[in-house]
Amino acid sequence: MSWQGQILRVNLTKGTAEAEPLNMEWANAYIGERGLGTKYLYENVDPKCDPMGPDNVLIFATGPLNGTMASTSGRYAVLCKSPLTGAIGDSNSGGKFGAFLKYAGYDLLLIEGKADKPVYLHIDDDSVEILPADEIWGTGVWHTEEWIKSRHQNPQLKIASIGEAGENGVLYACVVNDLHRAAGRCGVGAVMGSKNLKAVAAYGTRGVTVDDPAKFMEVVKDTHAKLAASGGREELTEGGTHPMIDMMQE
Repeated sequence: MSWQGQILRVNLTKGTAEAEPLNMEWANAYIGERGLGTKYLYENVDPKCDPMGPDNVLIFATGPLNGTMASTSGRYAVLCKSPLTGAIGDSNSGGKFGAFLKYAGYDLLLIEGKADKPVYLHIDDDSVEILPADEIWGTGVWHTEEWIKSRHQNPQLKIASIGEAGENGVLYACVVNDLHRAAGRCGVGAVMGSKNLKAVAAYGTRGVTVDDPAKFMEVVKDTHAKLAASGGREELTEGGTHPMIDMMQE
């Protein structure tokens, strides 16, 4: 599995960012981004906390296949106590953000507290910065991505951000990454906005490793072939997720 073996814990109230070891017992027992992220959420959040308060945590979680050539390995999850349901909120998205968070060396990003003013998080391998976001607060996600990439002169940055809905606490607000991909369930964008966090930008050069590369690629090729033969890929490519409704009705 492509675990990097560490997580990044960011406290926006204190302005700190510290790497800590990934709990491998949890990673093995709660496999996958949703399972692992849920375990970290359960252990780090008071179930009675206000979902829109600073005691809620926002987690960006990757899984054991992120960053590899396995099918669907680009997906990552965003978790928090949901402001919509008051229960565990879990939303996932595709694109390249999850892989680049992994390439930077982190299996999971856990964000605590609330910043005094709008900020964004810039992750570049071992360099982690909490930077002012005053110039992009009140703008949409497309402008935000363009501004951050220009600010850091790095067009390869992968960015997850919120728009004005998230800033203003709209309870169904999304977290959008790679311009067109969205973690759109459970109000995760509203929780991100409640922390005065405009965006997370990630770039990494570490890559990932697997235990048996030859066997892994054999399985990957076999899986790709089965998916290609199963049909339906064109509809998903052209129409996004909603063609799945027709597939499920068949």
